[in-house]
Amino acid sequence: MDSWAFASGSKFPPLTPGKLRLYSMRFCPYARRALLILKAKSIDHEVVNINLKHRPEWCKDVLPAGTIPVLSQDDKLISGSMPIAEYLEEAYLQTKPMMPADPYLKARDRSFLDVALPTANVVVSIMMRRGSVEDNWDNFLRKIPLFEKELVCRSTPFFGGPTPGFVDYVVWPTFELARALSAAQATPKMPSSESFPRFSSWFQRMREDSVVRAVINEHHTEIFVQSFDGHSRDFNAGLH
Repeated sequence: MDSWAFASGSKFPPLTPGKLRLYSMRFCPYARRALLILKAKSIDHEVVNINLKHRPEWCKDVLPAGTIPVLSQDDKLISGSMPIAEYLEEAYLQTKPMMPADPYLKARDRSFLDVALPTANVVVSIMMRRGSVEDNWDNFLRKIPLFEKELVCRSTPFFGGPTPGFVDYVVWPTFELARALSAAQATPKMPSSESFPRFSSWFQRMREDSVVRAVINEHHTEIFVQSFDGHSRDFNAGLH
């Protein structure tokens, strides 16, 4: 996962027959959804990181929509973080199921994700400096009660129950990126534990989760965020 990004002029890395490959970018919150599910389910795979500023010429052949993540296996290509995450859950159901077996509980999770996942777009806008940082951050903070309320309703430490599940891993990259932005820029600040005790407890537990720690290097994320000025960015942050 912490491999150097392929850039313009790079040769296409040969495929291994039958092996899953994820085309990714180390700090992309959407790609991290897939990476966390792959790790949580212990699915054998390889990662090819892409320099999104200076893309390899072969990107047009493996990124159908021009975006990451993309999951490939032989001649199969799947684009988009949620289609990939759901495919991994269904195709590898025998390997640590991440979603509830009960149809109602599964539908409840999907309904929650419908309103929760767009929070990522707000945080990405802050990183990309689209519009006012203050307005976007206020918009982000206005979404936190949604997560607090859901955790209160479920009365469990994680959205998935006593341990992290599918919902936890696909929403976490949003909050890790928000944390890195807050840490790197000093302001704005993350939600307070006094205002959102359930969310804050969940947030700390997720930071300490073994799957999260194996996939995400917080310090490297902060370096990447600091390198991002809207025109240039260090896709190999922390590897120099």
